[in-house]
Amino acid sequence: MSDAIIVDRGYRSYDGPRLGCRGAIAAIVRESVRRALGLRRKARRKILPWSLIAMAIISVAALIGLHWAAQRAGIGRLVASQLPGYGEYFDVISMIALLFIAFVTPQLLAPDRREGMLAVYFSRPLRPVDYLGAKFAGLGILVMGFYLVPEFVFHISLATLAPEGFFPYLGGNLDVLWQVTFVAFVYFIGYASVAFAVSVFVPRTGLAAGVFLGIMIILNQIVSAVVTLGTFPGSRYVALLALEEHPRIVRDWVFGITTGEYTARVAGFDPWVSLAVVGVLFVMIAVAVLGRYRRLT
Repeated sequence: MSDAIIVDRGYRSYDGPRLGCRGAIAAIVRESVRRALGLRRKARRKILPWSLIAMAIISVAALIGLHWAAQRAGIGRLVASQLPGYGEYFDVISMIALLFIAFVTPQLLAPDRREGMLAVYFSRPLRPVDYLGAKFAGLGILVMGFYLVPEFVFHISLATLAPEGFFPYLGGNLDVLWQVTFVAFVYFIGYASVAFAVSVFVPRTGLAAGVFLGIMIILNQIVSAVVTLGTFPGSRYVALLALEEHPRIVRDWVFGITTGEYTARVAGFDPWVSLAVVGVLFVMIAVAVLGRYRRLT
């Protein structure tokens, strides 16, 4: 029998700071942001997220350019009344954000389940609620940025172009800050909650994205037809299933504008009902998703 050979591979135990659960949560948030943006991944993984980011930048740049051109031509106030304002611009950016959420959310959840990483995560001082909260926070950082950065750039640009001056415009429009932030948060909760639920129960990333977009877009048309043609008792309550429209209704309510005839409004529901639906949906999905991951562990 030959003598055993011991080879020094340079392994050593970890002697750095023990960050505990908070450190693990922060690491998952950072990794979620990197994965969503395709950082440290193949080039093809960067194409879609960065294309959508470019679309968001182009949209606000085009809107600012129109305001600037109108200001130079001396018709700034006339043109401004015809161009999208803070509230209306959410219609533009929300469609881009909807595609971003559809693409990113399955990427954050499905690979860990498919590759057996959950057992590794939960072997540490990390609970399912911590893991899911970190994933949702990572998604929230990106999606809120999608909404807020273009809106605030738009706000600063309008202040720069304002005839009354930069600071007087900002001082006279302080309410825009809370309105934009609140509406962006409602959009995020309303859309990301559904995307999270779909991504948890649908195993494939592409299929999950398709199912989510189907729920948010096609379901609106079905619900509208049922509410319009339905004669059965309680048919008006079907309008509450038009999930994609609820953030829009809240947006109109907050900004005091009317951008369309939304199904829930046609059915006679007040705007606060749409806000309540978004909140209740978030709680229901959170309970269902947490229960699912507890069973997986």
